Formats: sequence, structure tokens, C-alpha cells
Amino acid sequence: MASKIHLLCSEPQVRAVLRAWLDRAQLDPPIPVWIDVRLEQPPTLTDDPRPVFRQPGVVVRADPSDGGVHLTWEAAPAVAEVHATQPQACVTLSPSAAARLDECTDTFLVTVLIFLLRRTGWHHIHAATAVDPAGRGWLLAGDGQAGKSTTAALLATQGWRVGTDDTAFLAPLNGCVTAVAYRAPIALRPPGYRLLGRLGGTLLPRRRKLGYWPEELGGRFAARVVPDVILFTSVGIGPTTATPLGARESLAQLVRWSAWVMLEPDFAQQHLELLADLARQAKSYRVTLGPDLFARPARLTELLA
Repeated sequence: MASKIHLLCSEPQVRAVLRAWLDRAQLDPPIPVWIDVRLEQPPTLTDDPRPVFRQPGVVVRADPSDGGVHLTWEAAPAVAEVHATQPQACVTLSPSAAARLDECTDTFLVTVLIFLLRRTGWHHIHAATAVDPAGRGWLLAGDGQAGKSTTAALLATQGWRVGTDDTAFLAPLNGCVTAVAYRAPIALRPPGYRLLGRLGGTLLPRRRKLGYWPEELGGRFAARVVPDVILFTSVGIGPTTATPLGARESLAQLVRWSAWVMLEPDFAQQHLELLADLARQAKSYRVTLGPDLFARPARLTELLA
């Protein structure tokens, strides 16, 4: 099936790397998305009064009075202009940015993609996704130190289907909220893969992590998940615990892990409505993940029974 994410780029080597990145992500948005990549020194932005919203390595400027979104990569000269309403972006990469494409896709271009997919009705959430052996969908939300990736890897070793350990998109489907996975290796820090007790993996040198595909761990890939269970995770030194949350508390937490809900009022309303529907759809828990989970992976489902 042909990808709905169309890439225009006149430089063959850059185009091949970016096409491979987009194909690996296995995203199938409901309408076509267009990315036009140009290789030249980007202009310096000198007069833009729009407020700045920062993510790691990326500066975002968006304001409803101006329309569109301007993104700047801080690691090397690169900019993107995302159309105000249509899923179209023009990206300008300097030679130094083009020389760092792996890093560029992981930070800058994935942010561009998030804004493009927002224009198709898909809204980003910082979360892992999985499907348990009983067919229930799980969503694990939290920051980069909250144990999402290690837990996703552990669940894969138990035969669960895993979609993503970090980047998902919420979308409506047949009256439910689904979570669409951005496919990438599950990225584990040294403490995580030591707890997991697995050899192998692929070195991710820039991130100082090891990457594992779900299939390498004994699981399978889940492109879409309908969440029945939401976990807001943190890591502790004691036993694993779970505390139920009401829909209102769940919504507050979901907003916390959906940074872009604060930008672009028209899209923000759609985003917030999806989060509210998700909070009502799934049972939510605040979970502290303990080392005991690695000796007894079934502990997680037992706590929620």
C-alpha cells in the first residue's frame, strides 16, 4: 500500500534516508500529508513576535493571528513552516543538518510530523501503547523517566503486542478513541536492559540506549490500540502499587502528557475533546513501578483485576 505521507526532496541520498524513516514509522493518516524538503542554508528568523514554545532541541512559534507554525532546530540550522490548516510543510535543511539526519528525524522532523498529523485529526500524546493477551488495550503515559519503555519491553517479553514506548497519536474511530503507534525501537537505558536481563538490541549511540523491536523480545507490533486501561507511571524502589483515578483526575493527567494541546486553538479543542473522551472510555490508575515487576510480570494485571 502506498504511503499517504508524501515526501518531496531533490537530493537522492537525503530523500532515501527520510523515506526509510517515514516507512519505518508505519503511519497511515486518514488524508494525505505532504513534506517538501529543501537542501540550502535556511534564512535567519529576525522578526517574529509570536510566543516561543520550547521542546528539547526544537523551538516552536505558533499564533492564531498569524496562522501556521514555524519550527527551528537548535542542533543545526534547519527550519520548517507548517501550513495553518492543511497537512503541508516546507522544511529547509542546511548542509550541517543534512549531515545529521538520524538525529534530525528523532527530534526536529518528528515534531514537524506531529503538527502535520494534527491537521489530519491525529493528536500527539507522550505515551506507550500495548495490547494484553486478553485483548485489552493499554496506554502508559508519563515522562522520560517514568518507566514506560522498560515496562513496554517487559510486556513484549510476555507475549503482549506493543505499539510504541513513547510517541502515540489519538484519533477517533467508530465512536472510540484509538491510539496510533509511531513505530520505533523500544529504547532502554542501561538500568532498564539490565533489569530486563536481555542481550542483543541495537545501539542508539546519540541517546546512549539500546533499541529493541517488540518482535525481538517475543511480542508483536500493535499499530492501533483502543485503550481500556490507562496507567500514569512513575518508578519507585518498593513494590509495584496501583491507585484508581476518576475521569476528572485522568483528564488532568492526560493533558499534562499532551503538550501541544496548549497551542493552536482550533486544533486544541479537538485535542481536548479526544482526551476527555479517552478519560471516560478507559479505567485509569496511578501506578508506581517497582523492581518486583521483573520477577513477577503478572503483578501489573493482578493489581488491576
